[in-house]
Amino acid sequence: MAPGSFDVDVLIIVSSDPRYDTRSTKFLKTLSESGYKAKLVGVCSEGEPERTDTLVRIPVNSKSGKKFFIDFYRNVIPEARATSAKLIIAGDLFSLPPAIIGKRRYSTATNPVRLIYDSKELYRELPSLKVKKTSFMFWSLVEASAIRYVDAAFTVNKSIGEILGTRWDVPFTVIRNVPDKAPKPGLTKSFDKITLAFSGGLQPGRGLPSLVKLLTLLPEKYELEFIGDGALKDELSQLSTSFRVSNRVRFLGRVPSAEVVPELSKAHLGIYLMENSGLCHYLALPNKFFQFITARLPVIVPGFPEMERIVNEYGIGAAVDTDDLNSVAKRVIEFTGDPATYEKLTVNCERAASELNWDAEKQSFLKAVGKLI
Repeated sequence: MAPGSFDVDVLIIVSSDPRYDTRSTKFLKTLSESGYKAKLVGVCSEGEPERTDTLVRIPVNSKSGKKFFIDFYRNVIPEARATSAKLIIAGDLFSLPPAIIGKRRYSTATNPVRLIYDSKELYRELPSLKVKKTSFMFWSLVEASAIRYVDAAFTVNKSIGEILGTRWDVPFTVIRNVPDKAPKPGLTKSFDKITLAFSGGLQPGRGLPSLVKLLTLLPEKYELEFIGDGALKDELSQLSTSFRVSNRVRFLGRVPSAEVVPELSKAHLGIYLMENSGLCHYLALPNKFFQFITARLPVIVPGFPEMERIVNEYGIGAAVDTDDLNSVAKRVIEFTGDPATYEKLTVNCERAASELNWDAEKQSFLKAVGKLI
């Protein structure tokens, strides 16, 4: 490599599968369209591995736990060492170690490699880490040790940005998990059957058993659709059988990111009853919430501050007490049982979708990147 030259302008590293990681793939697409030479390295959780000039999906033998991280680091670290970049984006906490290795390998006094940490979550508050003391201590130490190499940082909302900015004394730019702008679906929906839709991993802490139980409080014409896969699928299937609503529950499995919003648009209502199991959940502003909006679905979400603020600002649904399923059921019927009410909500969703999309949000992303290159 000649002095001052780099293989790419931006290298993005994530510990997820880019096929299903809408955030990292949006970053890659936006950078490429803006004239940057960019490359995304992630894992291949299913299907065939890929290797192109812009995308590398590395096979791993396990989807979680120590075996996953052994595979991930064994394969991704050589990629980080082999690819020189002016800027590296660590797409999550777990991608910081290889990102730092790449930064240290190619930085010089005259051509320093910059590093952005995309902290999509309050990782120290993740329930999956907090319940395992050893894992919690290990990853807390990784984050604390790595932060001195970080030149700038992203996160998903103002509340999390304020907490992390105070903790690490690093400026955090808010880049919300909004989808690409999409036209209004040209669908005429029948209300003979009404579909409630959930999109995302079928994991603990997301109130998924409550969604199945909710069907028992709703008339027979209400159905529930899960778009995603995960550890709770079998449990949810068994629960639907025990509640005698299995004929009203559908599991669509994992759907490529580009197909999620079109699939959601066929439903009538987006519903997400995440449990308040700590700050990580309480301050969440997840991609699936914005996907509901982009699909023009009225929403029912927990009364958590970041989601509730947007629901109230645009009038697109309700922020509810997720422990009171009777009240949730009344809201579902209120929103879908009266054509005039439903029409008003969808009109409000149209306004929200016109403002809360990647066309607007990407300007903050490009500005932050431009300052470091």
